[in-house]
Amino acid sequence: MRRFGRTEVPAVMKVVCYRNRYFGTPLSDLIQDAMRGPSFWTVAEREIFATRASQFNECPFCVSAHHGIAAAYIAENLVDEALADGDDSPLRPEARAMLEFVGKMVRDPDGLSPGEADKVRAAGVTAEAFDEALWVVTLFNVINRAMNAVGAEALEASQARIGARFIKAFGYRTPPPVRYLSRGAR
Repeated sequence: MRRFGRTEVPAVMKVVCYRNRYFGTPLSDLIQDAMRGPSFWTVAEREIFATRASQFNECPFCVSAHHGIAAAYIAENLVDEALADGDDSPLRPEARAMLEFVGKMVRDPDGLSPGEADKVRAAGVTAEAFDEALWVVTLFNVINRAMNAVGAEALEASQARIGARFIKAFGYRTPPPVRYLSRGAR
C-alpha cells in the first residue's frame, strides 16, 4: 500500500496481518461473508450499519473507513443523509428500521425491548435479514474495540478513498500474499 497507494498502511491491516492465522484470517473471512456474501441487505446498507455501530462505539478509524466504503457504492451525501436518521433518509424502510435498531443495540443493549425488534419486523425485515444485520454489528463491535485498543485514528479523506477502492475491488479477506507467506508459520 505504501508503494502503490502512496499512503501509510492502515492500522486495521496491521492488526489483521499480525498472527493472521489465529486472528486476522478467520476474522477477515467472517467479515467477508457478512459484508459481501449473499444478503437481503445491499453492500451500501451493510457498510452504513458498520458505520453506525462504529459511531456509537466511538471508533474514529472504522467510522471514516466504512463511511468511505459506503460512499464508493452510493453517493456520499446519501450516506450522510442515511446516518442523519431522519424521515428524509434515502434508505428503504427496512434498512431505516434496522439502522435505528442497530443504534439502540450498540448504545444500550440492555435497554432493548421485544417491541423494538417487533418494529423492525413490522417494517418487513425477515428473521434471516435481521440475523444478517446483527452479524455485521456484532463483528464491528469486536473490530471497533480492537481498533480502539491500538489507537487507530480516523483516516484522512484521501486514505479513506484509497481504502474504499481497495475493499471494493478485493473485499475483506486477508490479502493472498499474507496467507501465502504465513502458511507454514506456527
